[in-house]
Amino acid sequence: MQKTAVGVEFGADSIKAVRIRVSGSEASIESSVTIDRSEFSSSGDSSAGGGPEAIAETASALRSEMVAAGMSPKNVVLSIDPQESIIRYNQVPPMPASRLGLIMKYEVESIGERMGEALASDFRVLPVVRDDGEQTALLALSKEEPLGEFLDALESAGLTVAAAIPAPVAIFGAWDLFSTKADLDSPDDDLVLVVDVGRAGLNLALILNNRLVFARSGSIGGETFTDALSRELGFSRDDAEKIKLNRGGVDDSQPGVDDRTVNALRGAAGQLLGFLQSSVRFGSSQTGVRLPAVTRLWLTGGGMRLRGLPEYIAAGLGHQPFEVFDPESADSEGKAPCFGLPLGLSAIGLLSTRDAASGVGLSVLPERYRKRRDFRERTRWLYAAASVLVLLLIAQFLHGCRVSGRAEETHKELVGDRSDLEAKAVHRSGAEAKSSRGAERIHRWLREAEPTAFQLFVLDYLGRNLRSEIQIEEVNLEVDVVEDEDAGGIDNVYKFRIRGRVNNESRRAHDWVLELRSLLGQEAMVGSVKVENTRVEKSAWYSFEMVLEPRYTTL
Repeated sequence: MQKTAVGVEFGADSIKAVRIRVSGSEASIESSVTIDRSEFSSSGDSSAGGGPEAIAETASALRSEMVAAGMSPKNVVLSIDPQESIIRYNQVPPMPASRLGLIMKYEVESIGERMGEALASDFRVLPVVRDDGEQTALLALSKEEPLGEFLDALESAGLTVAAAIPAPVAIFGAWDLFSTKADLDSPDDDLVLVVDVGRAGLNLALILNNRLVFARSGSIGGETFTDALSRELGFSRDDAEKIKLNRGGVDDSQPGVDDRTVNALRGAAGQLLGFLQSSVRFGSSQTGVRLPAVTRLWLTGGGMRLRGLPEYIAAGLGHQPFEVFDPESADSEGKAPCFGLPLGLSAIGLLSTRDAASGVGLSVLPERYRKRRDFRERTRWLYAAASVLVLLLIAQFLHGCRVSGRAEETHKELVGDRSDLEAKAVHRSGAEAKSSRGAERIHRWLREAEPTAFQLFVLDYLGRNLRSEIQIEEVNLEVDVVEDEDAGGIDNVYKFRIRGRVNNESRRAHDWVLELRSLLGQEAMVGSVKVENTRVEKSAWYSFEMVLEPRYTTL
């Protein structure tokens, strides 16, 4: 039995959505969408996307891309930016779930009073027992008003949210679905340090024997390395970012690393390593459990693409084995955003269809949004179905009463109508035969005239809409002679073949060809568009052939 879920992350640089499918024990990435936030000048900060209008603008663009990629915009799983969420750890004695809920509600209200505003929250008891016998509850909080405004703006654009997950908790979902699990029969404990480094910060989780025991976020991210490089070399941040991506690294023995970048980037890597080391100690104090030493690392996020950084972190944490999880689109060649966090969101969305014993099913949604969503998704359809059923029964009853009262009169009318219809049917048959012969002639004339009109349309369209990066090298009109069974003769099928090439320096040539195909396919005169014989040349060019067939007028 297959199940799917969609995770959406509003990141600092981009908005990412990914859909995964689980069939049995196999998980696969079905489709993904990325929108560059720099395209929206009013997009605002990374956490909330700016004001409601700006959020709705980006959400509307995201929804269009998702629908085009075959993703449903309904009931997505959303990440809450670390700047907009709080994770606390509370020690509580063992107690019934109902009583624990009341205690946590009181705790949330107390925190809200100190902050001066209402908070959305959810909690889960962690699968660890403290030395004093008490339990540790992970409590996730977010300001209700800005979160509610954000969700309302998404909903106005057609995106509805089933769950909102703090980013450090969400990254556990990716590990849970795609990593190598510990052998629970082994006598030794397995403590995995999961680190997701993005542009503006990082998310961290500690997983003990396949169960989440600690999660937190930090402010050290890709920008930290860029700033360090900018200060060291005296370049602007934009130039430092390009140098970091193209030649930067923390180890000059790595291929392609410029040794002038090593000192600055290694200093930033030291800050990151220090934060990770202190986080392991902090996690032990927060959970109240003596955690074993870290046994392995699971690293993800675009920041982990820095040359030598995974090896540097592994060496600093005791030369532990590590795995770098870097899912990306097939044609990105290492430049696409990493989908680790949205994959984690999708995975948590699928927990109900899998063994959720190791997971943390957590969702921070404002109460009013949760109630409204539940009513809309459940109750209103019941009322609508009941209303339609009652109307149908009433209409059927009234129709039956009217028909039974006019049965004799209706019978006489039908007998007379039958005679008239039989006479008209004879006349219509002759008219239809004559009309069909005329339609066949007109249809053939149209087919003969359409190729010239279609050529003019295609050439005019390319002249007006073609990107500057795309060069058209050759256009040909091809004619296939086929047997027309309907017409009982020979017919011509016209095809318009376009050969061209695209400047591929930005690595977006394939996307632009697909965009051209999509735009042509939306035109009313185009019946079909196929892309054939694509190839990447040794130079910075991407060659393609595109075959267009007209949409024939039929009668």
